[in-house]
Amino acid sequence: MVHPTTEPAQVTAVRMLLAGPPNRCPHPAPLAIARGGVVALVRGTDPISQEVECGLRTLAEGAGIDLLDVVPAPEFGRTPPARRVKLVVAATPAASFAAQRCAAAWNAPVILPGRINPDESLRLLLRPEPALTVEFGDGRTCTVVQAAYFTGSVHCATTSGAFTCEACELAISPIPGGMLTCVVSEDASPVRPLREPLKLHLPAPVLATVDGITDVFPAGTHRIDLARALYRIVLHTTAPKSGDLR
Repeated sequence: MVHPTTEPAQVTAVRMLLAGPPNRCPHPAPLAIARGGVVALVRGTDPISQEVECGLRTLAEGAGIDLLDVVPAPEFGRTPPARRVKLVVAATPAASFAAQRCAAAWNAPVILPGRINPDESLRLLLRPEPALTVEFGDGRTCTVVQAAYFTGSVHCATTSGAFTCEACELAISPIPGGMLTCVVSEDASPVRPLREPLKLHLPAPVLATVDGITDVFPAGTHRIDLARALYRIVLHTTAPKSGDLR
């Protein structure tokens, strides 16, 4: 079946992931989306987001799947609850980090804009990427996809107590199997990988830049740990990596 070349690439990718009739070879789980499944679209209110939303809604109505329209893209620490989500789609690059946080929270793979070329053969695979989970002192949780950078007084310590430090600046990034930390203090600026959870005690709110967005991080005791793998959907023509699911 030929579809308009003007169809957003994300819509084309979702179409390819729909479970077909019994005589068509389906994508293996967890790639195939069957009737009754939920596709979540994380977007803004710009024209491109609206075009993707329109295309996905039309596709969903015809395929018997549900479209969860998440607008505006939720800020860090504000990921809403959701059930039965089989796939998360970011409408624009501006919504990509929010979409990845939603995907991590809902344990679903994610499609990011710019990763899918509708002119290429859409043989897709799942690529696992490390991420971090933040457990706030008030019980909320959220995901760090790229990096978190704190500026202010921070007492940090691993749960075993093997590493403790009083920092005036702290940077944390996910790496396979743990996190990479850079602590700036009066004594030194050590960079080290950690393989166990890190507790942060903030006596007062501090400025934090999480995945490129700067906001005030609340005072309290918070815990940062390795999250379950975040799976991005990429083209099969991309060079395969260890851990990719075909």
